[in-house]
Amino acid sequence: MAAIAERLTPRASQAVFRVLLDSLARPGQVLALPEPGPGPGIVPLALAVVGSPVAVLGDPAWQQAVCQATGARPAAAGEASLVALCEAADAAAVIPRLRRGSALAPEQGAKVGLACRRLSAGGPGEVTLELSGPGVPGRVRLGVDGAGRAVFDALREANALFPAGLDVWLVDSCGQVAGLPRSARQVVV
Repeated sequence: MAAIAERLTPRASQAVFRVLLDSLARPGQVLALPEPGPGPGIVPLALAVVGSPVAVLGDPAWQQAVCQATGARPAAAGEASLVALCEAADAAAVIPRLRRGSALAPEQGAKVGLACRRLSAGGPGEVTLELSGPGVPGRVRLGVDGAGRAVFDALREANALFPAGLDVWLVDSCGQVAGLPRSARQVVV
């Protein structure tokens, strides 16, 4: 973990940033990260700036590595602008506590990296999502292994009052990512 933070050069960080932006612009599309293996901690690692409130749940070593590498400051989940939910975290219980912003300040909503075991473009998965909305041509299916239905029910509830809500990146153990922006409508099929 710390080794990944140390070798994430400015150029590599920029490449990760671009993949994260691209995946958010095209919800449900599965993209490869240029730095495989870091899990959801890659989200705050690539997006944090000095002083950013960051919470990494389920892996204290990542919390320390992200803060040390970026100058971010550790924060409780409900106060953090950048959150990583590692496999050991109870994502369904944490999501309702995260910052959502408001209609007048949607940018205050948390940006979240969420661990899963495997992503499958088009599905199926242990949970299969059908996505629609901005950036989605018609409807797109995404299979997700390693994150239960309760996680996506909590996420749908957190994003019910658009433009407030959470922007989420699902990050699998193979170094792939799929974006779920707050503007995407998702249904478990």
